[in-house]
Amino acid sequence: MRRSIMGTTVFALLLATGACSVKSHSTDISPSISRNPTCENAVEVFNSRADVPSSYYELAWITAEGNSVWTTDAQLRSEMRKRAAQSGANGIIVNDVSQNKTGVNVLGEAIGAKTATARASGLAIWIPSGADRTRLACGTGG
Repeated sequence: MRRSIMGTTVFALLLATGACSVKSHSTDISPSISRNPTCENAVEVFNSRADVPSSYYELAWITAEGNSVWTTDAQLRSEMRKRAAQSGANGIIVNDVSQNKTGVNVLGEAIGAKTATARASGLAIWIPSGADRTRLACGTGG
């Protein structure tokens, strides 16, 4: 009996850990622009192109996806900021997070069917006028 409870607990923890992961992908859209990586702290989030205070270069298209039952919008955005920093960005223009959370999908997710997903996307950008801010945030020559 005790072994059964322990096995169930371990299985539940493994399932929960796997369900909380966020997967991300980036696509380089300006191969002619090569930037050294920055840091996540230097990547400022903008909700639209109009919010960006000055001119910028487009570096990469970033997508992130996670389980919408356990993944928060903040986790998706954090993962996107990390990916943007890897591409050398100091800003990201994000789109709204889309979530598929209908009752049937949430039940399916609970049994491991991977039916409830949250998706986010954004454009990683380099803002030349933000170079000093980037150096300060990262503590590098960024």
